[in-house]
Amino acid sequence: MIGKIIQSIKLYLHRKEKFYGLSFSDIGFIPRNRGLYRLALLHKSASKYTRSGTVLNYERLEFLGDAILGAIIAEILYKFFPKQDEGELTRLRSKIVSRESLNDIAIRMGFDKEVVAKSDISKNKHIYGDVFEAFTGAIYLDQGYVKTKYFVESYIFPRYVNLQELVYVDKNYKSRLIEWGQKNKVELSINTVETHAGRRSKFVSTVSIDEKVMGKGIGSSKKEAEQHSAEIAIRKIQEKGTGHVEI
Repeated sequence: MIGKIIQSIKLYLHRKEKFYGLSFSDIGFIPRNRGLYRLALLHKSASKYTRSGTVLNYERLEFLGDAILGAIIAEILYKFFPKQDEGELTRLRSKIVSRESLNDIAIRMGFDKEVVAKSDISKNKHIYGDVFEAFTGAIYLDQGYVKTKYFVESYIFPRYVNLQELVYVDKNYKSRLIEWGQKNKVELSINTVETHAGRRSKFVSTVSIDEKVMGKGIGSSKKEAEQHSAEIAIRKIQEKGTGHVEI
């Protein structure tokens, strides 16, 4: 209890100080071992070596941070979406920790300007996502799991992750299917026609992959019909082991 009070007082007194562009009041802790964070920003091209020959760069911290970040995000999603099944939660986590997503977070946090390297890394943007994972690993070693989770949950998510938007994208079966088709270089077509039955009209959508019908959906609108047909196609693809459809 006393330790927490002392830490809170220190945090208040140093609240305006910056740490790699991050204020202590925002991230919720005062770094103890700053060497860990410097290591998290050290690219392998600028590696340092101990007297015993051990190589020092961010790669080991990246390995640790990847595991810690995955666990934290899994816990957050599990609590935030009590009705989502395992497959949906897995897709959401994959979207958040994708290289593209982590790169974007790292760059918006300014880590692209903090990486220490002796080679041109400007074209390898995935490096910044690696650095973010390494930085997370550094926080874990320096502060423990609880503070690391607080950093991700209270600092990263509110600023850089829109969970509601992610859920919408996850449910957008048509977009997921098209992305899968592009990634796997398959011939994919979605044809939708409007039919009339008395005074009512409906839409019928057909998904074909390599000229083979994989899904057929009906809806009161073109969008609804296409979503249904794409959802059926995705399920068939996964059942047949053709590939795991991710967004």
